[in-house]
Amino acid sequence: MAVKNIWMYLLVMLAIVLSAGCQSSVYTVHLMPTPTGIATGAYIPFSNTPEDEKNNNILVGYATNRLPLGAREARFYTRNFDQDLRMGVATMQIGDGSMTWDEILELSQKSTRKDQVLLSMSNTREFATLGAEDSLENLSPAMLKMMNKFNAYIEKSPIKEVTVYVHGANNSFYRSAAHAAQYRHFTGRQSVVLMYSWPSAEDIKRYGTDVRNIRQTVPTFARYLQLLAKHSTARKINILAYSAGATLTSEALAVLGEDTSTPDREAYKTSLRIGTVYFAAPDTDFDDWVKQYRSYQDIVDKVTVTMNMKDSTLAMAQEDRQWKASGSSGYMMESETTKSRLGRPDLDDINTEDEKWILTMAKTPQLDVLVIDPSTIPGMKKGSHNFWYKNPWVSTDVLLDINYHAAPASRGLSDHMTERGTYLWYFPPEYEQRVTRAINELNDENPRFRDQ
Repeated sequence: MAVKNIWMYLLVMLAIVLSAGCQSSVYTVHLMPTPTGIATGAYIPFSNTPEDEKNNNILVGYATNRLPLGAREARFYTRNFDQDLRMGVATMQIGDGSMTWDEILELSQKSTRKDQVLLSMSNTREFATLGAEDSLENLSPAMLKMMNKFNAYIEKSPIKEVTVYVHGANNSFYRSAAHAAQYRHFTGRQSVVLMYSWPSAEDIKRYGTDVRNIRQTVPTFARYLQLLAKHSTARKINILAYSAGATLTSEALAVLGEDTSTPDREAYKTSLRIGTVYFAAPDTDFDDWVKQYRSYQDIVDKVTVTMNMKDSTLAMAQEDRQWKASGSSGYMMESETTKSRLGRPDLDDINTEDEKWILTMAKTPQLDVLVIDPSTIPGMKKGSHNFWYKNPWVSTDVLLDINYHAAPASRGLSDHMTERGTYLWYFPPEYEQRVTRAINELNDENPRFRDQ
């Protein structure tokens, strides 16, 4: 019996080690470049960083339907999944833990850094689970306790909103938490950020598996948004969806948009409180997205779509889906098309009615279409896909859009109408000067992130 227990212990420990390896992954995350608005001194979020946040650790709330291993106080999450929601807090560390707050502040405001700064995961603690069949009305004692703590955290925030980060394909739990953490860090740690970790296969060669896993996770993510709407005190629930995370986000919002149980759509929108939905380099079928957006455009405040027509990752994603749809792999994936991606769309992929509708929407405050042109943005590579956090101009726009809910012109962007009638926004050459003026005006109107 003792020998058997030893073997069982060794097997469990091996599983935990393997899971830990999956979380850290070969892809390490370094602190992203300082957003331009912060580097110029116009945007000063760190002036109001809470005292208990002035340290090496960045706290990020999380929800996941990945299966766990290990004790609740030190969770690991595997690539396997079900439909339960597991929620907790991940603690990300800046550097080796030895830097003072003043040192962190200095490197977080510089436009260039001598060395890269690693983000590592020091702890993952799970607090509660919402089972697939559990009621959203009558939460368990553990879930109620967690939501009460969460709401107390929201009340401490000057923004009193939450931002849900939804990662892309080929991402581990660690990598996604690190990206969510660096976003929160550059809000001066004043925003409340939640990361949704859907079960990526964490392998670029298994893109098709990621797409299938996303589709199976849609009901769970929609349920998570309903949970936040029903039981959080957040004034707004914003979503930053990156790459393939756009598929999960848009399809889940469509589930909510197609819900007819509340005939009064304005009351339904008010109950959901979904604010800005920012699609960064979205990897989702363009034609499907237009249909989905039709179903939820009236229950969200606004949507921003960023696109790089030279995005090499989206080009490969489209080729990968074409190859699978052709049957070369021996099967055809459900709902697969050979259509363009939302992050590099082709209007010829949608019918005339849909084209007319989406072009009309792009002229309203409800939909911002932002073209990312690598040839006009300093330091951006031609085929860039990760520009939302790698490029200081774009990361500045993300911060201003989500945290101020500012219109494109109020974020320092310029507009352009194409011959086909597409209304677009872009970064002008004098963006640094324009965004400095824009931030000063935003602070005068709504001083969320300046010294008060």
